[in-house]
Amino acid sequence: MTLLILLLIMIGMIVGFRRGGLLSIIHLFGTISAIIIARINYKALGNRLDLIMPYPSSAIEMDSAILKQIANLEEAYYYMAAFFFIFVIAKLVIQLFISTFDYLQQVQFHFIASSVAGVIFGLIEMIFVLVVVLAFAATIPMDALQNAINGSGLAKFILNHTLILSERMMSWMQI
Repeated sequence: MTLLILLLIMIGMIVGFRRGGLLSIIHLFGTISAIIIARINYKALGNRLDLIMPYPSSAIEMDSAILKQIANLEEAYYYMAAFFFIFVIAKLVIQLFISTFDYLQQVQFHFIASSVAGVIFGLIEMIFVLVVVLAFAATIPMDALQNAINGSGLAKFILNHTLILSERMMSWMQI
């Protein structure tokens, strides 16, 4: 799991380098916008997901190693599934809109500064995406997935210590 996360972070940095600073910051704002859209709308969908997506009955006795402070894992599962689905759809729609700005990739004021800024913004964007994906994966009641996340120090660090987003995700799951 740690190796996969490191690979994804490297890919995010390479993509940021290729985009440059200006286009990378636009993509970062797109990711933040998708998180905000998902935050605003996840409760309505989460309350209805139990009708179409049953919670695995074998998971009732399973405790999540990562989400120990969450009292109702079933509710957290539905809320995070709704958050994840809305995030993915919003991110795709925003990406389609942002793709109209791809010409900004050729506009670089200072190549080195733009590339370094692109790497930094690409890294931040990938970490935000990883927080959303890992938070959703942590609520999925599968022993193999729970053990992989619990066995990865990097996954636990990203889930628990990512700026403001980690604690917000945990509080959103408990509502």
